[in-house]
Amino acid sequence: MTVEGSATTERAAPPRPRGRNVRWAVISALTVLTITSYLDRGNLSVAAPAIREDLGFSATQMGLVLSAFVWPYAIMNLPAGWAIDRFGPKVIMTVAAAVWSIAGAATGLARSVASFLGLRVLLGVAEAPLFPGALKATDQWFPDHEKARATSVYIAATQVGLAIAPPITTALLIAVDWELMFVLVGALGVLGVLCWWLAYEKPDRHRRVTREELAYIKENQRSAAAASSGVGKQWVRLFRYPTIWAMIIGGFCLQYVFWFYITWLPSYLESAQHFSISAAGLLSALPYVAGGVAVVIGGRFSDALVRRGMRAMDARRRTIAGGSLLTAFALGATALSTGPAMAVTLLTVGMFTYSLTTASYWALASDVAETSTMVGSIGSIQNFGGFLGGAFAPIATGVIVDRLGGFVPALVVAALLLLVSVVSYGFLVRKRLPV
Repeated sequence: MTVEGSATTERAAPPRPRGRNVRWAVISALTVLTITSYLDRGNLSVAAPAIREDLGFSATQMGLVLSAFVWPYAIMNLPAGWAIDRFGPKVIMTVAAAVWSIAGAATGLARSVASFLGLRVLLGVAEAPLFPGALKATDQWFPDHEKARATSVYIAATQVGLAIAPPITTALLIAVDWELMFVLVGALGVLGVLCWWLAYEKPDRHRRVTREELAYIKENQRSAAAASSGVGKQWVRLFRYPTIWAMIIGGFCLQYVFWFYITWLPSYLESAQHFSISAAGLLSALPYVAGGVAVVIGGRFSDALVRRGMRAMDARRRTIAGGSLLTAFALGATALSTGPAMAVTLLTVGMFTYSLTTASYWALASDVAETSTMVGSIGSIQNFGGFLGGAFAPIATGVIVDRLGGFVPALVVAALLLLVSVVSYGFLVRKRLPV
């Protein structure tokens, strides 16, 4: 039985093909690529106190540097998504990964606010194709009822990268200095480039895919993509749909919160909760460990709703809204917490509940459209809105801390934005896009 607007015909998931499953090798390559990219993104926040001490940057200047990655990343998501849909993910993502690794390593040579800004801008431009490309590859390689689960693997890798960045970079800061730390972390990007280049090809062109696996993928996907030559006109049309604008707004609010964590968590633990730099580095990993587990749980939960008969789009958006609501409560409670242990616990709970949303956040960009033609573009447009929020988070938090005297109002702002995300995904994202 089909319920219009909320469910699809309930049926058992088809059996998985036996033997070699190349689609998971593609996900493994995306996972390695994602970890290396997030090491480059997250290491600056851990090094920020040492950089401020060495170079004399104010909190507002550091906020500008921390946000410099996000502005170009957000803007470049728009052409990156179009390029992925038009030309495919392999070459574009390979070049991008090489460039972001070089930019990350070169950050160790920076000495002024201007040089930090320039290198972080280059890093943001280079990393923009990562998730639109990953989404496109996942859409090509996975049937509908496995997409959130597959997405959750490399999205969980973002949490792994963020979890291992604090202890690794803290150890490097203690053992050597922040300059060499950037060089060593950037050099790891070569591993991600090689894994991606060797593992990825379109399913019907891959030398190692079996007929059984290819049939399993194709028979359990929605409508095939149209020719890529019309992508430009369809890309412009996307902005006519209210659903797209609701996704942009909801993404803005979600990524604001995520980038509050990424850029200011170590400083919050040191200045507001009075942990040492080594303790703050280690404790900063706890939310991301919890988040990595939650990403997988959220992806499996969302796919389970699809297998039980819920329309894929509804499974994704309801998972996002529920996780956003829980995170708003956690951050609001953190603002009212009275001790360091309680604050760390609540922030960890908050990242756990936030991360329940992330696999569905990306899978929604695939499931909201009627065909797979514009998957990369839809994902990148949503992520454009998300990283506008991410761009505001570091500098807004720095200004709030400087002018309002602490992190409590910053936590309250983050909690309120999550309630806006609940409304956007829970009530406004309802109609599928006819593309």
